[in-house]
Amino acid sequence: MVAALALALASGCGGATPPRPTEPWQRVLPPGATHALYLYPEVIERYAPDDAGGYLVHAPAGADGAARAALIASLAPPDPDDVVRDGVVVRLDAAGRDALAGRADVGAVEVLQPADRLGFLWDQDAAVAEVRVDLFVGASDDERDAVAAWLEGRGAVVVWRGPAALRARVPQDAIRDLARLGPVRWVE
Repeated sequence: MVAALALALASGCGGATPPRPTEPWQRVLPPGATHALYLYPEVIERYAPDDAGGYLVHAPAGADGAARAALIASLAPPDPDDVVRDGVVVRLDAAGRDALAGRADVGAVEVLQPADRLGFLWDQDAAVAEVRVDLFVGASDDERDAVAAWLEGRGAVVVWRGPAALRARVPQDAIRDLARLGPVRWVE
């Protein structure tokens, strides 16, 4: 009897449910915002199921220049800055990402990491630096306003809002975190 109980406990049949793993992101609703944002870790392994993520799409290894150009043309990036390191930056939901990854003209679809969303042209020695924040194409006004509210909650002053961009004076300690927000494409 004792041996059977020990065997049941050892095989996971002891009735205790293992703790659910925590998600690698935080869902945040900045004060005054109507839209929640996801704050991702410094290295993103995957996006929240209900959040579109930034990806870098590459042609297959060994593809010639014409094949890479055809892939870029087919993805039709609206901004030339979205062609990065021989790939194209896109924002996709999970189904869109999976469909794109299955195309014959696509070699890889990798997560666009926060470090790849940071430029180097802001004053990195100042306590507060003025930066431009570009959001992904298709970001909503609610997402833009939520990013602005998040910035203000971190002590920033938003000095301009465009359709998919912001300019703000941001404390240095918030700039790298800014690149971890879901709708943020580029910070410089």
